Amino acid sequence: MAGDDSGVTRRQAAESNGARIVALAIAGAFLLLILAFVAMAFIDHDEARLNPVGPVARGAGTERGGVVFSGAAGTWEVRGQVAIDAQRRAHVAFDLVSPTGQPAPASLVPTVAFDRPGRETTPLTATVSREAPGSYAAASPLPAEGQWRLRIGLPEIAAVLLFDATE
Repeated sequence: MAGDDSGVTRRQAAESNGARIVALAIAGAFLLLILAFVAMAFIDHDEARLNPVGPVARGAGTERGGVVFSGAAGTWEVRGQVAIDAQRRAHVAFDLVSPTGQPAPASLVPTVAFDRPGRETTPLTATVSREAPGSYAAASPLPAEGQWRLRIGLPEIAAVLLFDATE
């Protein structure tokens, strides 16, 4: 009978060790997840990607179409569109909305530039005009077809959108 008791004790010990290993694995995964979230606060975010939402219909002034975009850049919600005319001039219109739903103040002056991803060229800067509280517009010729990057510069971050300017 003593042999039977030791078999039961070994089996209980093995089951107990298995449960400990599973508990440690879950605790370790949870700890790694928490550390990843904490590390995100220390990563330098100087760009925020804008998401294409849909196309801009072709028509008068938008002969080459374009793209509607939306996204968050720092504390600002950015919504707008890039439309390209027959002469390959990109027209950008966008709104900046704060987390409280208020438009950007007049003191906020964003910048707009276009460049070609993967190419060492000087970005094309566009003059930005304030159309209404929190609403801005800019335009710039795009000298070539292909992939372009729109960069809306805000204090401490840039909102970035990749788009295609082919016919």
